[in-house]
Amino acid sequence: MAAPLGNINAKKWTIRKAVNIFKKAIELTKQKELYDFGINGKKTGYSYDFIGEIAAELGIYKDLFIYLKDTYPSLKRLDNELHTNIERNCFSNTKKGIIKEATGIVNLKANYRWSDRVDLSTNGKDINTTIPITLTKEQIDKALEQY
Repeated sequence: MAAPLGNINAKKWTIRKAVNIFKKAIELTKQKELYDFGINGKKTGYSYDFIGEIAAELGIYKDLFIYLKDTYPSLKRLDNELHTNIERNCFSNTKKGIIKEATGIVNLKANYRWSDRVDLSTNGKDINTTIPITLTKEQIDKALEQY
């Protein structure tokens, strides 16, 4: 039975359509172009280094990729490939100076969990630094003599 007319909540994305949109997005991540830096020469870089650009190119919103991956768990590999390629593109374009370093850093930190901070704790849990020491009665008495 089909959804009633006017039902905007009807499921529109089949697995076939979802796979198609992921494959189109992945193909976009492979595109390269030549960037002209005037007297500093030309550099080849990736055309897309942010998921929002790819979504806009495809005429969708970027959160659709999350929805489709969650709806169809079999798409996790394609989602991983898509985001791995975009992360690579961003790093490569930043390294080559095709995009500004600050822009690349913000993108990588915000979307790919990059960080310049190292957490040496146990993920917010207290570190137990108590070390048990066994003293003999003589050692205790000698220590107490000082007080």
